[in-house]
Amino acid sequence: MHDRETMFSHAAQAATETFAASLETIGLVLADGWNGEGALFEGDGSRCEGWYWAWEARRSFSVVCCDFTLKERLPFCFDSGGYFAVRRERHGLMPQSSVSAFLETKPKTSSVLLPKGARFSYTEIEYYDEYCRSVFGERIDKALKPLATSLKGLRNQASWDPEIAEMLGKITPRETPGPEAGLLYSGIANLVMARLLKMRESLCKGMAEQDRLSIARAVSHIESNLGDAIRQKDLIEIANMGSTKFKKTFKQVTGLTVTEFVSSERIELAKRLLTDHDMSIDEVAHRCGYARATSFSALFAKSVGMPPRKWRSIAKVTFDDDPESKLLDVLASRRSYVSEVESHS
Repeated sequence: MHDRETMFSHAAQAATETFAASLETIGLVLADGWNGEGALFEGDGSRCEGWYWAWEARRSFSVVCCDFTLKERLPFCFDSGGYFAVRRERHGLMPQSSVSAFLETKPKTSSVLLPKGARFSYTEIEYYDEYCRSVFGERIDKALKPLATSLKGLRNQASWDPEIAEMLGKITPRETPGPEAGLLYSGIANLVMARLLKMRESLCKGMAEQDRLSIARAVSHIESNLGDAIRQKDLIEIANMGSTKFKKTFKQVTGLTVTEFVSSERIELAKRLLTDHDMSIDEVAHRCGYARATSFSALFAKSVGMPPRKWRSIAKVTFDDDPESKLLDVLASRRSYVSEVESHS
């Protein structure tokens, strides 16, 4: 048998070592006869259909492009170190050009039960701790926490740099191997990061770095305590700021007031929990920090445009084999609900 180094490029080997074990648990296995750049995984036909492709600059960053659907309800388990990810969705309830970002600073083992019929179709760059050390001279938590905090407030806004979505759209599985792939993906990764940093500077123009880090600590506290009472005086103490400065700086960094930000984060958590059909609405409300399900349902409907039960019933559209064909039905359902509410108000 040939040595593993001769069978895979360094990028393919690194991607295989990073993704193979976790992908196998949901039926995505290394494809035979793939001669392109990176590592290609294909659905086994029984648990999963579709594909997942990854290319990795060892210990620096990885690029991922995938489109697969689960045929069974499966647990997805994975180990993660520190990383910052920027993702462009291609299917689902979000617009096709929608871009989002998130930061994971603590190594951990995670497990989530994915529903039957779940479809995942996106392009993503994951930046690792080593990337931050080489580019910023700092660990990922210090280098990119303020950036991640600033971007959170853009979840439902049109303020994302459109060039980021365009650059992510250029990432595709490469069928012809060659050293140019490394130059292409490294170039895109660095350009995307540069545009993200430019966005942060625009959002936080003239703000001291220490103030950004202080707000980032307050945001981390919110994210870790969504199921509990979140008091503004505790956040002010964590940020070590005066009340007036804290409110102003928090709004400048996140684009939202503290109340708006906490509510937005709780609604996003509720959306994730609602995909678990074993969890009652009361349980979801409690997990999201609401004492009464009625209050939670009213706030959810005001934010999303429909009650949590209605949202749960159509959330499967996100994972449908052809979500784009049913998106109009979802939007029509939302408009119908809004019209019904307005007619009774």
